[in-house]
Amino acid sequence: MRMRGLAVVDLKGAFPPPQARQSRAIHPSARRVARLALVVLVVAGWTGTAAARPSSVGWFAEGGLGAVKFLAKGGVNADLGPSVDVRIGRDLFSWLSIGVSLGASSHEATVPPPPEGEWFQLYRAEGDARIGGRFDRIAAFLEGGAGLAMISSNILGKVMITDPGERFSIAFHAGASVQYQLENRHYAFGLAADAFLLPQFASIRAVDSRIFLRYTY
Repeated sequence: MRMRGLAVVDLKGAFPPPQARQSRAIHPSARRVARLALVVLVVAGWTGTAAARPSSVGWFAEGGLGAVKFLAKGGVNADLGPSVDVRIGRDLFSWLSIGVSLGASSHEATVPPPPEGEWFQLYRAEGDARIGGRFDRIAAFLEGGAGLAMISSNILGKVMITDPGERFSIAFHAGASVQYQLENRHYAFGLAADAFLLPQFASIRAVDSRIFLRYTY
């Protein structure tokens, strides 16, 4: 009887119940969680070791091509026109720069005839400041400034935008830009849009949108 009892104990130890064997098995959901954790670790390690693309900081020059669109009353009396912009400045810090900009645009006047098919040019010279930040290859900035604007013709005097003999106005502008750093640390290109206000010209408003190339010394 004693031997038979031992045999029973041995058999029970060698062959555990099915429930015990199942409890030690890895559940399918646990496998999925483990795979996901592995992927997250690999991606985190890759992004953590990837170095940000280097870019120069200091004196810079920008050249841009785009278009100027007048708004409200100005948009009724002047068509969308091509524009060119040049900016020279200096990075004081990686997040702050100051500069001066020159811009010119050409527009066809759409005032009631006569005359018809007459064009005018708008010139702007302004000082500004730009603040922003950079993440790897992409940088984003907010900018604003003030300066002086000159119109080449009095054609808009017909619709009371300019007074007789008036050619100059104070100019205010604010906008934003996004730029992409190329592999050469000196070069970047980007997109920018600025809204500007000309108080002496019946407070007309316009938007200057452009693509630009930047070179940092």
